[in-house]
Amino acid sequence: MTDVFKIWEDALEQIKGLIGEAGYKAVFPYVNPLKIEDNTFYFTTSNSLYQGLFEFYKDIIRQVLYDNTKVMYDLNISIAGEDNSSEIKDVILEEKPNIDEFSNLKRQYTFENFIVGKNSEFAYAAAFAIAMGPGNPQRNPFFIYGGSGLGKTHLLHAVGNEILKNDPSKKVLCLTAEQFCNKFIESIRYKTQAEFRKKYRTLDVLLIDDIQFFADKEGMQEEFFHTFEELVGANKQIMLTCDRPAKDIVPLEERLRTRLSSGITTEINPPDLETRIAIIHSKIENAGSNVEISDEILGLIAQTIKSNIRELEGAIRTIIAWKEIQKKDIDIDTASKILEDYFTSSHKRMIDADLIIKEVQKHFGLGDNTIVSKKKDKVYAYPRQVAMTICHELTKLSYTDIGKEFDRTHATVMHNIKKMREEMETNLDTYNMVQDLIKNIQNYNE
Repeated sequence: MTDVFKIWEDALEQIKGLIGEAGYKAVFPYVNPLKIEDNTFYFTTSNSLYQGLFEFYKDIIRQVLYDNTKVMYDLNISIAGEDNSSEIKDVILEEKPNIDEFSNLKRQYTFENFIVGKNSEFAYAAAFAIAMGPGNPQRNPFFIYGGSGLGKTHLLHAVGNEILKNDPSKKVLCLTAEQFCNKFIESIRYKTQAEFRKKYRTLDVLLIDDIQFFADKEGMQEEFFHTFEELVGANKQIMLTCDRPAKDIVPLEERLRTRLSSGITTEINPPDLETRIAIIHSKIENAGSNVEISDEILGLIAQTIKSNIRELEGAIRTIIAWKEIQKKDIDIDTASKILEDYFTSSHKRMIDADLIIKEVQKHFGLGDNTIVSKKKDKVYAYPRQVAMTICHELTKLSYTDIGKEFDRTHATVMHNIKKMREEMETNLDTYNMVQDLIKNIQNYNE
């Protein structure tokens, strides 16, 4: 009886050598050999995405199997139950930025240094499939959502880098939704809308990070909708990242929300404990530090920080810095105190209307509670519009709730926010002023 598992195991290392680490990780951990019958090698996998990638490498697989067995097998892969055999971990490696001048891609973000785990395996495989064949209508657009610091941006840039590696003639551009918005406002200000549209609507691949930034920006949504339609209609690839599902981007035009959900949508979840420990080891190794930290302390860090890899990295750096400065070993009690202090200093006060009002008044040089007063002079009315707009941007307050904070009606709040949004879309100075205030408020520490 032919040992199908032994034949497949012998072939895998050769396949990996021929197609590279990135291609291998995207599909082969999720493919299981089933049987050989009448010179047909049967396999199973968990979904059509892995099935399609397997077909992409079919000729290479057949050749490797022939070289090893002298039999030219036909290959058959079907979809079965989910494959849970792989325990590869998701470690997101970050290096010093190295940005491509034309595409705005960070070259250090590749498929090779994104180590896949259960929390990100489908997102990785889908991203790799898109990089191998951009513009496929069944995978366009590609929408990844999830919390901050989980690898969405890494995959976004990895797709662009892989596409350019395979075809340097492709017109690829990667930018944040905020950068797209800035360029659009500049085009209005300098009357260069035609050039703006020509640039963005003739791309082969458009990659946009943090699409939630388009919420409540009506003019921006209109422009992006037409750019989206033009590119997808021409089978040009669009990939987007967001901190939430498309249905939860509010307010967002229904027709745009529908378009964002029309391709592949997948979520990246926080890594599990074992993966977090692997991430910590990787971060220490890549930091180039000679500091040794016990497994007990590394386990403590991984247990303490569960959902944000950037926060995990900050805690590691704090521990390393303490040990380098003190020049002595660190025990578990000291590490616990350091982590406690780290969280106390790094966690920001909850952003609410009171904080926003206070910061806006400070920016405009106004006294306490002046913008919530009944005064209608422009010196108070304009900052009031700014504060209402930022409240709508940074809090979950409804128009009615914001009205209560400013002693105004629901309709007045809606009118003021709409007026400020319109000015932000046509006046770059106003837009930058509001964005600077938002950043200051987000970085505020009590």
